[in-house]
Amino acid sequence: MPAHRSRRILRLRVSLVGIEPEIWRTVDVDDSLTLAELHTVLQVVFNWFDSHLHRFSDDDPWVKSNGIPRIGRQPRAWVDAWSLTELDLEGEEDEAGTTIGEAMQHDGPLWYVYDQGDNWLHRIDLVDRDVASTDEPPAQLVPGERRAPFENSGGCTGFEELASILADPSHPGFGSTKAWVGTAVGPWGTDDLEDADPDGARAELALLFGPARDDLSGLADAATGVTADSPLAQFAASLPVPLRSNLRRHLRRAGLLASVPIRDEDVADAVKPYAWLIDRIGVDGLTLTKAGWMPPAVVLEGMTALGWRDEWIGEANREDLTYPMRGLRASAERLRLIRKAKGRLEVVSRTRPAIGRPAVLAEQIGRMLLRQRMTDGQRVAATVLAIGLADGSIATRRDAERRVIGVLNELGYVDAQGRELELRWFSSLTESAVDVLEALGLWRAGGRRRDVPATDAVRAIARIALR
Repeated sequence: MPAHRSRRILRLRVSLVGIEPEIWRTVDVDDSLTLAELHTVLQVVFNWFDSHLHRFSDDDPWVKSNGIPRIGRQPRAWVDAWSLTELDLEGEEDEAGTTIGEAMQHDGPLWYVYDQGDNWLHRIDLVDRDVASTDEPPAQLVPGERRAPFENSGGCTGFEELASILADPSHPGFGSTKAWVGTAVGPWGTDDLEDADPDGARAELALLFGPARDDLSGLADAATGVTADSPLAQFAASLPVPLRSNLRRHLRRAGLLASVPIRDEDVADAVKPYAWLIDRIGVDGLTLTKAGWMPPAVVLEGMTALGWRDEWIGEANREDLTYPMRGLRASAERLRLIRKAKGRLEVVSRTRPAIGRPAVLAEQIGRMLLRQRMTDGQRVAATVLAIGLADGSIATRRDAERRVIGVLNELGYVDAQGRELELRWFSSLTESAVDVLEALGLWRAGGRRRDVPATDAVRAIARIALR
């Protein structure tokens, strides 16, 4: 019986050709991984978006394009299966059918082109071969410097021009360039040219090439209290790799993974509408009218106590016609703070300890904000909104519309006609969450609706919702 072959680890140094200062990464990879898997590794460590075609070869494509013939063995090239079948290529091989060890049998270098429009050429040099230890992962990042160029930035020349403008705030094109880069890096991305994000890349490689795990988000952590079934972890797990990596880094940078205790005085004013409602229902419950509405006297009492009476036209005593009170009750039922049973409203058992305790009530509202019954698109939209409120990047409603709809379009959501979503979709996609948040004071000033930044209390409750 032949002896079992030891696992071999190749240390590869990968650098982008034609850019100074150099952008590079060093990776350790199992030589049994295929070139298709190496493609995944390179996309992760350079934080590319994998939105363009790519190609491996063992000869320098730039030298070939300059007309210098190659002497010696016949060069080889590899592409993905789609390119082989759809582009009618000749001479290329399937990258999934060749291992890194086979491609590197002559010690390299290999060449990897990503986006044949911008023509990002990576030189892959073999640094070392070694026997893998028992617990060594099949792919891991060692060191690296500087972030990769922005997608679609026009190749080396275009990227260098963008970099020079970003370095000069007095440049007349600085504002428009920074705005374009913000779109190019995607949600939660950074335009910091020195940020290679090694921690994000290592975490992503561990998810993709490490042992199978229940948490695909990389966020579940006993130390922070984030669980694999939390809205934030579920949302992150559903994202494409580059967006997930960007989000993870952003959350840590913004400190949103840390649990921050809240006090009664921090949230008492924000939760006042729900506090009034559960207190008014009380432990004995509230008898509804025969039509199933709250009694008119109770509706008027609530509108007055909450300061909503002055801005409402009408008697403000019929729940079916008094939308603020009707909405408050409906959202409280969706949040499972109260329930209707046998012609009465009752405070559910787990909410009773929150009576007279604003911080406890805020925790319960936050915990249920993203756990309401919603469609997939509504839950994604509400989660994006909560992240933006929690980190302060969403101040006004206009900010919220642009961020939420922008992310959904980035993720490929479309309307019934297959078109990108327009800003007008924001209301229907976030209605369940926004109804609650507006009751808590979102975009209100002096008791009236205004396009003003979220209060600290709303931001705190948004943080709770994500966990």
